[in-house]
Amino acid sequence: MRNLPVTVHEALKAAVAQLRKAGVEDARLSAEVLIQRVLGVGKAYLYAHPDRVLTPEEERRIAEGVSRRARREPLQYITGVVEFYGLELEVGPEVLIPRPETEGLVERVLGWRSMWERPLIADVGTGSGALAVALAHHWPGVRIVGIDVSPGAFQVASRNIWRHGVADRVTLVQGDLLFPLLDHKQRADIVVSNPPYIPSAEIEGLQPEVARFEPRAALDGGGDGLAVYRRLFSQLPEVLARPGAVAVEVGADQAGEVRRLLEESLRHVAGGAADVQMETGTDRDLAGIERVVWGRFS
Repeated sequence: MRNLPVTVHEALKAAVAQLRKAGVEDARLSAEVLIQRVLGVGKAYLYAHPDRVLTPEEERRIAEGVSRRARREPLQYITGVVEFYGLELEVGPEVLIPRPETEGLVERVLGWRSMWERPLIADVGTGSGALAVALAHHWPGVRIVGIDVSPGAFQVASRNIWRHGVADRVTLVQGDLLFPLLDHKQRADIVVSNPPYIPSAEIEGLQPEVARFEPRAALDGGGDGLAVYRRLFSQLPEVLARPGAVAVEVGADQAGEVRRLLEESLRHVAGGAADVQMETGTDRDLAGIERVVWGRFS
């Protein structure tokens, strides 16, 4: 007996039900996106053409995507893309998925454009290259060194840089924190980073999409979540130029301590010079959480 043809409406209804049963919070959105990607259409099409019959191949691909999402694999890994600061970026399990709150780092750094004409920015832990690509796209005169210890991240970032036509101004280097600059005695005008900041013991309690699928090295910030900040800030005196600026993303309730650590580091950068003007601050995300800690001096 042949199976009856499956329509868009039926596929969507079944996908939503399967994802809800699996505990997926954004079940309808995930189902819509997965079907849209297979059919190559927009969301409106799904509701304007509910009786459109799927081909067997479309059915198979939709079922495969829904099954992966039901296992709590992130939607962005299934589709292979994410939007960040208005740009579509490639992502995969080699890299952390860029979040909307990280766009605050881009906003903060772009706010410093009047201080430099052609600055060198070190993007530490570049991952997918989201920060580097967004900054290069919106700041034509900038030069960026994107640094990551992960070979897989290096490959993903490279593809995103070429995809958006900024390879002439973004250089990727495989290495740990600021060591590639230290090794070449090179100074950066701006250091920007979204480092791992989840306390080690809290990772297993995160959503399955994060705990089971995103790279642990991009999440694990050590016992208190601040281990990478301490290592990064300890390198600033040998790397940060004058004038210089730093902006980092932080987790909830971490801003106060990270700001203190940054101020301490910037005082070492200044070296006790009497004519140094230093300023630090925090920026809140749309949820009202202090998400970006920044500092600058001249």
